[in-house]
Amino acid sequence: PSTSGQARTFLEKACSDESVIDALMLEAEDAGLVDDGAYARLFVEGHLQWGNLKIAHELRMRGVSCTEIDEALGEAEDETERAREIAESLRKSGVEDRKIANRLASRGFTNRAVRSAMG
Repeated sequence: PSTSGQARTFLEKACSDESVIDALMLEAEDAGLVDDGAYARLFVEGHLQWGNLKIAHELRMRGVSCTEIDEALGEAEDETERAREIAESLRKSGVEDRKIANRLASRGFTNRAVRSAMG
């Protein structure tokens, strides 16, 4: 699967005629080959070990709209619960709380989710 932004970039490298690119993009969208919403949902499902900030950033970099990102994140498991599960797993492994908080933050979890997981 690819996003419309990725598909357009690919086509622009292969063809310089904007009208041809637009026609091909319409065909791909009509055929269901390019679907930003589906891509975003699959991406979120495959990256639940990341926080919402990192997931949203990565999807924006791939050309997915903020609306599609918000919808996909809204369908996912709660970020705070994911952070708690990761923190609990790391605690069982003997990792210090300070390092757990840093790891969650570096994975893109919000400050609220990190505080909740640590509390």
